[in-house]
Amino acid sequence: MTEVKLKTILLIAGALLLCLTFVWFFFFVPLGCGMNPTGCKEQFPVFSAIGLLHLWLPLAVASLPIIVGLRR
Repeated sequence: MTEVKLKTILLIAGALLLCLTFVWFFFFVPLGCGMNPTGCKEQFPVFSAIGLLHLWLPLAVASLPIIVGLRR
């Protein structure tokens, strides 16, 4: 596989993972709470334990292919 193809694949995969991370945190995490039959009044702040687990760690993983792709 040529260097340019690998770089392109890494950048596209990283961008896709980055977008999916935001969809996960801002759509699916509150949706899962809203599906609770007893009701959900929980907030999902970005700077909290839930934010760390569901936003910042996946964001770090999603940024790794982008960084590797830019350095190649």
